Amino acid sequence: MLKFNSDGKFKIMQVADIQDTQLLNKNTFEFLGAALDREKPDLVVLTGDQIKGYGLTMSLANSTKNCEKIIKTIIEPMDKRGIPFTFVFGNHDSQAFASSKEEQLEAYKSSQYCLAEAGERELAGLCNHNLEIKDEKGKKTLFNIYLIDSLGASVSGVCDAVSEGQIEWYRSTRERLKKENGSYVPSLVFQHIPVPEIWNLVKEVPKSHKPHAVGYGKYAGKYYTIDENYLIPGNCDFMFETPGAADSNNGEFDALTEKGEVLGAFFGHDHNNSFVGKYNGLAMGYCQGCGFNVYGPGMDRGVRIIEIDKNNLNTFNTYTVMYRDVLNFKDIHNKPKYLMYTYSPPSVQAAMPLIKSGVGATVGLAALSAALIIRKFKKNK
Repeated sequence: MLKFNSDGKFKIMQVADIQDTQLLNKNTFEFLGAALDREKPDLVVLTGDQIKGYGLTMSLANSTKNCEKIIKTIIEPMDKRGIPFTFVFGNHDSQAFASSKEEQLEAYKSSQYCLAEAGERELAGLCNHNLEIKDEKGKKTLFNIYLIDSLGASVSGVCDAVSEGQIEWYRSTRERLKKENGSYVPSLVFQHIPVPEIWNLVKEVPKSHKPHAVGYGKYAGKYYTIDENYLIPGNCDFMFETPGAADSNNGEFDALTEKGEVLGAFFGHDHNNSFVGKYNGLAMGYCQGCGFNVYGPGMDRGVRIIEIDKNNLNTFNTYTVMYRDVLNFKDIHNKPKYLMYTYSPPSVQAAMPLIKSGVGATVGLAALSAALIIRKFKKNK
């Protein structure tokens, strides 16, 4: 049972896009352990793409055992510290060479601290569930968390929308909680792929504006940045890629804003984005990727902290903990690989211009940069 602490506080740590294979990256899990020790959250929420299902090494040997190895490594930091956790699936978790969602859920459930449930099996996806946070005595529900499977995405980056059935499940759960508690229960939503309305938090800018994120697909030839008119300023606000939101709109955002009890919705998926903005009464937030076995924002890889106070349940406080806050460049294992992923393009669409312009030159430049940085680091050691 989740409960507010004796001081009336409850702390959530969001962890997004670990995206590892059975050839585990030490940097990711050293960072996760250090962040947990610093923040001591009451709950960890893994918001998808824990597994790099498309990774070629995942095709080696037994996919189920490969995924079990990754999951057991992911949950070990919480197990060691006795911290409850839950999760949602991302588009890469059961992709290509990975095992099924059902098999992965079984691996997660091997931990006594896993609170995730399969949910209603007639719904799209798996592990659509909610968690209630009780008062200190464990009697009254004061707060609620929705965990929604945001389904899949194509290789080209076209993302599925949450199904109408999942949206109706949210509505029925919302109304059940109201009936049981006498009023709507303040809530947060966690899922992997953002709702289309996330685009309302960004604005188009000239190419000369720095920094900017490059648009692709229907946004090709355009450049974007965070719109400060909607931004809720935080300690780590950046946007280095355009939103990989659902391609179609089934009305999830409209449902979440119907009664005003959902205070915020938090996403992963876009590893190079970290900010929170508010649109039409709903805060929408990104947690940047924390995994080092995939592209990401260098030492700004991080986790998002969300603090709730039972004395003020209609709001929350949020900030990020970055790798640079708890560890140093000298702590990074395999620095050339780290640098390669730091400068890797975020998608197939983003990679195409590099391929057309000569991938050899790009790789050569990355290797040279890595060598120079490492050489400088060794001189200053």
